[in-house]
Amino acid sequence: MAVALVLASPLAVSSTAGATPVAESQSISVSDNISVWERSPLTLRTTSEGPTTIVAPQTFINVESAATGDLPLNKRTVTIHERNEPINMSFEPRVGAGTRSLAGDEAQLLAVKLDRAPTTGGANVSNVSPGDILANNSDITSEELLDDAEGVGTINEDGELHASYTPESGGVYGFVLVTVDDGAGLSVSDGNVSVDGDVTVVGVEQAVVQDNASTAARTQNPVNPGDNVTLDIDTEMENESVVHAVMLVRQGELQRQSSTVTVSGDLNENFSSDQISVENSFDGVSGVATVGNDTGVAGINLSENQSIPPLGVQGLFGMVITDAESDTDGDVIHASATVVEDDPDASVTVQTLDSWPNGAYQYVHVAVGTESGTINSDTGTVALSPGGGPDNGGGPGNSPGNGGGPPDNAGGPDTDDDEDE
Repeated sequence: MAVALVLASPLAVSSTAGATPVAESQSISVSDNISVWERSPLTLRTTSEGPTTIVAPQTFINVESAATGDLPLNKRTVTIHERNEPINMSFEPRVGAGTRSLAGDEAQLLAVKLDRAPTTGGANVSNVSPGDILANNSDITSEELLDDAEGVGTINEDGELHASYTPESGGVYGFVLVTVDDGAGLSVSDGNVSVDGDVTVVGVEQAVVQDNASTAARTQNPVNPGDNVTLDIDTEMENESVVHAVMLVRQGELQRQSSTVTVSGDLNENFSSDQISVENSFDGVSGVATVGNDTGVAGINLSENQSIPPLGVQGLFGMVITDAESDTDGDVIHASATVVEDDPDASVTVQTLDSWPNGAYQYVHVAVGTESGTINSDTGTVALSPGGGPDNGGGPGNSPGNGGGPPDNAGGPDTDDDEDE
């Protein structure tokens, strides 16, 4: 679960000349020379738009031990990025994370690629923490350190730092931003990360990167509510089985909802996912989940009901698949999903319900090679029109009844919170 990555192990404190270490009361020590700032889950965010993007519910986090109240995680869009294209990131003051206290600190950004292949669409990173990354975890296949030579230097007087990383291959990437409190900080040699002195982890983020785009062509548009939506899918993969995941969701509904992730108990080396609970603003998912035998989404066994925040590709698919019901009442999200293992090129069918309202629905296709871990994806829209009315599918934000496109602040609030410093 994406949020578990940033919660399961905050990291923390060290200093070069002129640096002001994070106060010990605001950090957690995970080793003799690595600490995690308690605000690190809130500060570092990707800002690039990828070829496959969907607006997600606004997600809040409440850490009871720190009496934080509900703080926005500032992740309103789920994006699959493109290899050989830069992933831009910003570290800056946000609600609940006044970063001006770190102005003048020397920073380094560690980018790692996870070795394990996701079973579809997302990262199985729930037990890969910043501490694991800095300890040369065997699930890490490559590391790259960005510092002064790559434009990652000192956090400016406004508490901001901007960085860019260009992945050469598809996969799941993790990013850990540290301040150097003492010594030379991080170094990478022969794929191993070393720490000279003391460092504090002040920001964490992750990204899913595709190797190529798939082509998911709808075979009919519009369709009647209750009809199947079939996509003819072509990928760039060959000679291996592929897990195809397709989600269909009414446009505009996700962005009007919210989820609150509550973290109970102490944040320490004994932190467990059992300390995380999720409460959604909506009552359920009106739809149909179709999952092939022994097929999972990002390492999650879909035969078990999971509490997953709709954060990231994994969370969105997991939310629809675990919560979809045909007779759900109340404030619902209209969505269905299908996950199957098939050939690289295949037809995938997603079911709709008679009760679904007309309008534009976005479909998201993610394909993952079962052997190579290669990722392909595509997105588009299809119109539901009772009685076979006019094609009102259109593009995101341009169709009647779709609730509009992404919010103007899709990246989440970027509000200063210096009074919390």
